[in-house]
Amino acid sequence: MVARVFSGLTLQGAASWNKTRQTNSPALLDNNPDSANFGHAITQACDSTGANCTAITNPFGPVGSPTANAPPMQFSLRARYEWSIGDYGSFAQFGASHTGHSFTQAGSNPTFAGSGNISTSRLRFENAAYTSFSAQVGVAKDAWNVMLFGENLANSHAATFTSTDNFIVEQTPLRPRVLGVSFGYKFQ
Repeated sequence: MVARVFSGLTLQGAASWNKTRQTNSPALLDNNPDSANFGHAITQACDSTGANCTAITNPFGPVGSPTANAPPMQFSLRARYEWSIGDYGSFAQFGASHTGHSFTQAGSNPTFAGSGNISTSRLRFENAAYTSFSAQVGVAKDAWNVMLFGENLANSHAATFTSTDNFIVEQTPLRPRVLGVSFGYKFQ
């Protein structure tokens, strides 16, 4: 959505709502031709003699499980006001974006809390929801411009992705607060 509220003021917004769920429950198939279970779903783990079997949970999860990396809600909003002061063009802008919580793995993968330690490269984490804010103010004249900006103004410490693929907990953090100034010149 984009709206020009009045001369100089523009509002922009976008949102998504997702209710993603698994519609089937795929299974790991036994692909060892020498196995008595060859071609069938793996539903238990046995010792090397084929005895002492225990049931295993399908890592892809049951029907209805939430899918991975699919936050139920995301939105962004931005307001920009532009005005002139003599020969100078000026603007001020404020933005916010929100990402809801999401899971790093679908289905029945064990959670880090449930496993108690890192015993697999596929633990399931819940990335918490987070919101970030940004602002810019700038002025331009002829071919040059200058802008002051701030990103992640609240300095949110969210993780955008979490994994144990290397047998350690790894997180991709949201970029920390950044304050800066930029200068530009347009060569014609």
